[in-house]
Amino acid sequence: MKTGTIILSAGNSSRLGKPKQLIPYNGTTLLQNIVDIALEATKGPVLLVEGAGTYHLKPHRRLIKVVNYNWERGMGSSLKLGLNTLINQEKITNVLVLLSDQPMVSKTLIQSLILKKSENHQPIVASFYQNMPGVPAIFDQSVFQKLRSIPDKVGAKKLLLSHTEQLSLVRFDAGNIDIDSPEDLRALINSDWKHFKG
Repeated sequence: MKTGTIILSAGNSSRLGKPKQLIPYNGTTLLQNIVDIALEATKGPVLLVEGAGTYHLKPHRRLIKVVNYNWERGMGSSLKLGLNTLINQEKITNVLVLLSDQPMVSKTLIQSLILKKSENHQPIVASFYQNMPGVPAIFDQSVFQKLRSIPDKVGAKKLLLSHTEQLSLVRFDAGNIDIDSPEDLRALINSDWKHFKG
């Protein structure tokens, strides 16, 4: 199977008050950190969907960037743009969906999702946290059309919650940790969340 990756990074971080993508993290930025992890953990194309801002990243032969000029329509619009771009440019059989504001995502987690997908016949493998499925998640080509049909205002989680019978799950206890507000950022800086990375 050939897995392409979509990293969603089109929002304007309105609750945080500054671009969360540029928050310093692990000696780099939050965005560069997840891009580096995706490139290290996968072998296929890695597509970054930008929108409200565009960001300087280290160049890489597998890194593709696309701008969602309609980013205000919602996360679903960015996901569909990313998927359509990958389908048109690459012969992928699976797509891994990542967010730019989940600092605990690791190479180990992504590879666990990929391994689980290769070992079973379920069309979707998702992370499991807060007692429900979420992203990061891998979708195979049999559900691409369903992804392309989600409303602009919602993300991949809507599809996960409405198709639980098609899911395999990988536990990710720190999946609920994201950066949406100044309080989230202070908690990340002041806590031992890195202990839970995996």
